[in-house]
Amino acid sequence: MQNEFICIEGNIGIGKTTLVKKLSGQTGQFAFYEEFEENPWLPLFYEDPENTVLSLELSFLTDRIKQLNKIKKEHGGKALLNDYCLDKCLLFAKVNLSASEFEQYKNLHRRVSQHVIQPTLVVVIHSTVGNLLQNIKTRGRAYEQKMEATYLEKLNTSYYEFFKEEKSYRVLNIFSAQLDDAAYERIFREIIAYLKMNSAIKNTSIEL
Repeated sequence: MQNEFICIEGNIGIGKTTLVKKLSGQTGQFAFYEEFEENPWLPLFYEDPENTVLSLELSFLTDRIKQLNKIKKEHGGKALLNDYCLDKCLLFAKVNLSASEFEQYKNLHRRVSQHVIQPTLVVVIHSTVGNLLQNIKTRGRAYEQKMEATYLEKLNTSYYEFFKEEKSYRVLNIFSAQLDDAAYERIFREIIAYLKMNSAIKNTSIEL
């Protein structure tokens, strides 16, 4: 897996960090993680989304670009793993921003993302809103506890629509009916099996 850059993606509460840690232990790839807990706009967004959403989306884009540039400088050429894909900025912005704001945001994203390190494979985990809400409750981040099922459902739809389209990188979509320890083990094994196949198919889907 020389020069492989794998991103784990999925809705809020899907368990991205859990899977990156498991994969890093198995493959020996260098893993890095989004530093979202340091973002001051995130808790404010859940309290007052209308007045904070643009600041939130711009701050996420800025922070992710900064981290990816640092990773490229310090670890470029290595096999890498992380728990987000920069394209998620577009996905969330389309759900959260007005149409006019999104058009401006999309142009900005295109300009600033051209030179950052690009993934070779994005693994997208899909599950039900009920499973997501249970995970969110279990991990106990205070600002997430009032999250509405309708918002998660919009994001679920957006993840499905966004990643069913062909990208510049390979996409592995995994649909899991559960998100317990046994499910994460099955997802982990499916990813490992896919990597061993070295598939050239651009977009693949698996149902568990």
